Amino acid sequence: MGKKPFRCYRFIKNKPLPKSTYCRKCPVTKLKMFDLGNKKAKVDKFSMCINMINLEARHISSNCLEAIRIVINRNLNKNFKKTQYHLRIRSHPMHIVRNNKVLSKAGADRVSKGMRKSYGKPFALVARLKNNDIIISIRAKSKYKKTIVNILKNVTYKISGIQSIKESEYWGFTKIAKEDYLCYNSINLLKKYGYQTVIKRKGMSLSNVLDNYL
Repeated sequence: MGKKPFRCYRFIKNKPLPKSTYCRKCPVTKLKMFDLGNKKAKVDKFSMCINMINLEARHISSNCLEAIRIVINRNLNKNFKKTQYHLRIRSHPMHIVRNNKVLSKAGADRVSKGMRKSYGKPFALVARLKNNDIIISIRAKSKYKKTIVNILKNVTYKISGIQSIKESEYWGFTKIAKEDYLCYNSINLLKKYGYQTVIKRKGMSLSNVLDNYL
């Protein structure tokens, strides 16, 4: 018997069911790499970040996320080197989807009727996405914006639902706006940890910092 099409499971109906003592048997995810490209690039190298944002509450399977990852990485490598971008998959498949198997052989009509043991067996892992959740984000230099946007637009046809591609307001993968980052960096108020930064004096607005240091 062939597999059911995933359109039967793409809508969010029930509560989340992660792996636990209650549900021990968990299928293996197809997606095993979440960071690609220049993962060790420091914060100052890549200022631009482009996000693929989900606009409908849907389930996305781990097979779909793996297919997206392969296509995006292949197209990025064709246009520029691996050291010129950092790709990150933000949605993680944690929810277990169940399937109640029914015999479909000849003369199995009696077996297929009824609801005995209708809980089903786990057969796949999916990511539960709400509105405005980020699926994929890529940080790179601003001169590669057009190529990255075109690559992400072509990939949206592989996903069910509606997605939008937008440039982030923040500097790279940080949570600091670009203008604020430049001001804080000029005054040496940033502690840099790889691709992330922390403001040394938390709770200070930019206006107060400028009054004290300028």
